[in-house]
Amino acid sequence: MQKLSYILTVLIGLIFAISCINNKTNVNQLLASEDNALKGIGLLGTYEGNLPCADCTMISTLLSLDKDKNYHLRYVYVGKSEEVFEKTGKWDVSKDILSLENVDYNYKILENQLNQLDLSGKEIKGDLADKYTLMKVK
Repeated sequence: MQKLSYILTVLIGLIFAISCINNKTNVNQLLASEDNALKGIGLLGTYEGNLPCADCTMISTLLSLDKDKNYHLRYVYVGKSEEVFEKTGKWDVSKDILSLENVDYNYKILENQLNQLDLSGKEIKGDLADKYTLMKVK
């Protein structure tokens, strides 16, 4: 009976140890792949573009992403007001989608550009779809 208890304890310990090792490996692989994805496409930097506007000429937009996962978003409603609007916060990436803290919409990450998504997180379609792009400037 003691041998059976000993064997069961050892088996449970081995199963626990193997599952912990596997989870740690998976987490490390996930973090490494996200890190490599960010480095591979060179996400960090400054992006700018002139986005469509319903009641103004355009929305002149400048977005900067830094290595500490901070962003600075600056935009002006051209033809409506000279007021400069600014937002700052943290940014995050999930797969190929960039999310900005305190901003309602996300961006699809492409090489040297960000494409704004609609409020439901889908790619914008139609005649103006290519106008919702921020190009990397540095």
